[in-house]
Amino acid sequence: MPTIPRKQTPNPNRKKQERNYPQDKRYWSPQWRKLRATFIKKNPLCVDCGKLASVVDHIHSVRQGGSFYEMDNLQAMCHRCHNAKSGREAHQKSKNPQRGIPC
Repeated sequence: MPTIPRKQTPNPNRKKQERNYPQDKRYWSPQWRKLRATFIKKNPLCVDCGKLASVVDHIHSVRQGGSFYEMDNLQAMCHRCHNAKSGREAHQKSKNPQRGIPC
């Protein structure tokens, strides 16, 4: 005769999984969401591969002085191309960290 599995008790030492929210709160603003939806509607294809775009990327990083809401600083990308671009940028930053003293 099969047995009914018992309900497991939660492990008290287990950490809660945190959601990976963007650091910049502007990504959750109604202004950004509206701009993003409009931009994707006008630019439905990825600028790199031509597939259907799902991400609006800043061409010049906002952290490095790029404009957040300026349409000229945005490009439509698919997740794959966006992740590749972000990885390249992160690798370049770690390889050549910005220092206060010019070379």
